[in-house]
Amino acid sequence: MFCRTLKLVLLAGVALGAISCAKFPATGGGTDQTRLLFSMTMDGPVRFGTEAGSAGAPYIYMVAIRTSTDSNPIDQGPIPIISSPWGNGFVAGNATHFVWWDPTQSASQYTLYRFNDATLQQWFQAGIPVGIVPISVGEKTLKFELNLSQLEPDPLLRPLLKSIQVNFLTMDRIPQTGSTKFWDALGDSRNVSQINQWITISLANNGIYDNQRAGGLEVRGDQVDPTLDLVDWSVEVSLR
Repeated sequence: MFCRTLKLVLLAGVALGAISCAKFPATGGGTDQTRLLFSMTMDGPVRFGTEAGSAGAPYIYMVAIRTSTDSNPIDQGPIPIISSPWGNGFVAGNATHFVWWDPTQSASQYTLYRFNDATLQQWFQAGIPVGIVPISVGEKTLKFELNLSQLEPDPLLRPLLKSIQVNFLTMDRIPQTGSTKFWDALGDSRNVSQINQWITISLANNGIYDNQRAGGLEVRGDQVDPTLDLVDWSVEVSLR
């Protein structure tokens, strides 16, 4: 069983650290076999775009990730883009990767992408998660699993990773024009002082990190559309 005792440290975002079950040296992080299991749940069914009354296109559901060689990075993690200038239309701050759930993809509903530059304007497909849970119309929870080697393919750099910063993003579209979009992310999206939240997760220990242990960081009802209203999330770190 993974250790489940956590301590919560509030910084610019939210940093979560697990009391150790097994530890790597202070100079190291996860191994190439370290697994990361992500889960996000909406208040209503995930929008496939095939439902009656829908516009024919799925809504956007993503997990934005930033890998770090710091145990507790104090600079900004991934945050949602909520107004113009739109940039890439979905994430700002510091991000290195994102996983996009897209039911129109034939190979997998989930695809891992990696950013090419610090401006987050260019990215490429880096693969498919090693574990996925395909969902059907009417379901509310997205779940997938990454191997740490997918986030850092270089075996010399991989042991230097000590943490990841994570945000969960939902939106009705990825805008380049227009003035609004409907969205949700970690924090209370109704409160401008709480919208730029993310979680920092240690790669040094086994652990399960979720909304309850983060003190209810994500609240129900901060997005009026239940298919976009993020209500629960978790990240499980499994050292192997």
